[in-house]
Amino acid sequence: MTGSPGILTTIFAFLLVLGPLVLIHELGHYLVGRLFGVKADAFSIGFGKELAGWTDKRGTRWKLSALPLGGYVQFAGDMNPTSAPNPDDARLSPRERSQTFHSKPLWQRALIVFAGPLTNLLLCVAIFAGFFSIYGRVVNDAEISGFADNSPAQAAGMQVGDRIIAIDGDKVDGAAEVPARVAYFPGKTLPIAVEREGRTITLPVKLTTQEFSDQFGNKAKIGDLGVRMMPPVVGGFYGDSPAEAAGLEVGDRIVAVNGTAITSFEDIPDLIRPQAGRTVDLSVRRGNDVRTFAVKVTEGSVPDAQGKMQKVGQIGVRAGRFEDVGPISAVALGFEQSWRAMANMVTGITQIFTGDRSVRELGGPIKIAQYSGQSFTLGWEAFVEFAALISINLAFINLLPIPGLDGGHLAFYAAELVRRRPLGVRSQEWAIRTGVALVLALMVFVTVNDLASLPIFGG
Repeated sequence: MTGSPGILTTIFAFLLVLGPLVLIHELGHYLVGRLFGVKADAFSIGFGKELAGWTDKRGTRWKLSALPLGGYVQFAGDMNPTSAPNPDDARLSPRERSQTFHSKPLWQRALIVFAGPLTNLLLCVAIFAGFFSIYGRVVNDAEISGFADNSPAQAAGMQVGDRIIAIDGDKVDGAAEVPARVAYFPGKTLPIAVEREGRTITLPVKLTTQEFSDQFGNKAKIGDLGVRMMPPVVGGFYGDSPAEAAGLEVGDRIVAVNGTAITSFEDIPDLIRPQAGRTVDLSVRRGNDVRTFAVKVTEGSVPDAQGKMQKVGQIGVRAGRFEDVGPISAVALGFEQSWRAMANMVTGITQIFTGDRSVRELGGPIKIAQYSGQSFTLGWEAFVEFAALISINLAFINLLPIPGLDGGHLAFYAAELVRRRPLGVRSQEWAIRTGVALVLALMVFVTVNDLASLPIFGG
């Protein structure tokens, strides 16, 4: 589509996302293994034929391989990159055997395996915490300021002025959380708690199903509550704001634009965008007074639904207020946002298994590459945030109890803990082969899904 990134940008962005994330993951395994005295024979970014590499003084071969869809650390004693035990270990000297992965106590092996997904999780937390530290967080109460046409929330009994405080039993801290909480449940009925005049009321709301399309043409079905939750209160200003220059202040409530009454911040863009270069009258309530300010609307550019840039009028105001976040709070918020992202993944996968979502929504490397290129064109903040989400995806996928993945090894160790002895070598080998076959089959399936979704195939 027009506005979409080119193939070279897409490939570059994909490698820029996946390469560092795989490196971080495998470094987690490597560093904890080294902490426990395990020798690494090979450290590879990618699979297959080696393209370039070197051997360090410890005997580890660091290499870049041909297929850039993952990586591995092959520890001493591993027969292959899936960490299957090598039957030749018996021929090693006591010193050499002490450096093998399988000679280590169960808890050390478990920590070495768990370290990979953990580093991906911590990277995601660090990225989100960094954003909170740099930009603070937006504080905007989830107060209902209006309803869309045929709003399911209004039909369920919600009123303007209600403040949403919980969705499906989970606390809501602000307006920005509400769309994300309901997006994964199109057509479902959720209990939603609101605060009204000091009382808490819980109402069952059957969400509508909306088709969302971004500026790159990516489509998805999402749940919608049909509410507007941003009171038209000035929370801050952007750059050389013409509204600020005209005399508006943080906390002012905009009640009309050129005499047209408004109830939600979402009404403002529709009234301002056609006015580029003109002067508009903004009526605002400040305390008990209503004042009118003449604001010269500036011209800006935003992408439309097809990714084309269009000229629009802007007055440089933003909803909500920004609060500075200290280091400890930023880390706590980083963990909270990372946990929510992982919970959303679990919800999505569960819905696919239960039939609530189509298996065609599963994506693989082609779709990741596509989204990498698109986020790259949106600026570094969007690209880094996308990398954080892929990092948490890698952590989650690797923790699935599938033999051949980190979660499969941890399942083996759980069985070993219960049985007080390892599973037989032959049993582990068959389990790993089955797991690898399952992963490869899944890769083929999601790749076919990805290809079917491309425009050239009618997707």
